[in-house]
Amino acid sequence: MVLKGVNRAVLRLRAGVGLIVVSWLPIAQVVIWTSGLSGHAADDTRLWIWSVQWLVGFVGLALAGVAAKAAIKAAGWRKLPRTLWHMFWTGHADAAPLSPMDVPPP
Repeated sequence: MVLKGVNRAVLRLRAGVGLIVVSWLPIAQVVIWTSGLSGHAADDTRLWIWSVQWLVGFVGLALAGVAAKAAIKAAGWRKLPRTLWHMFWTGHADAAPLSPMDVPPP
C-alpha cells in the first residue's frame, strides 16, 4: 500500500522514534502488577517482555537509522540534528531552513 503525500524517510523516522519510545515503556512492571505475579513467574514474565521490548527498540533504531542515513547524504553530518528534527516535526524530507549562522556574509 502506498500512502500519498508521505515521504518514506519521514515515515521511517517517525515509526522508528515511536518504536524506540514504546520499547522504553514499563510494560513488564504493569503486566506483573496487574496480573499479581510474584517470584519465579514474575521473573520469567519480565524476561520475556524485556526481550520483546529490546527487539522492538532495535527495529526502531534500524528504521530511524535508515532515515538518518538519507538525511546525512542530503544535508551532511553538521546539519543532521536540525534536518532530522525538521523531518520529524514537519513531515517534509526537504532540507531544513537555514539559520543566520549558515548565511555567508556579504
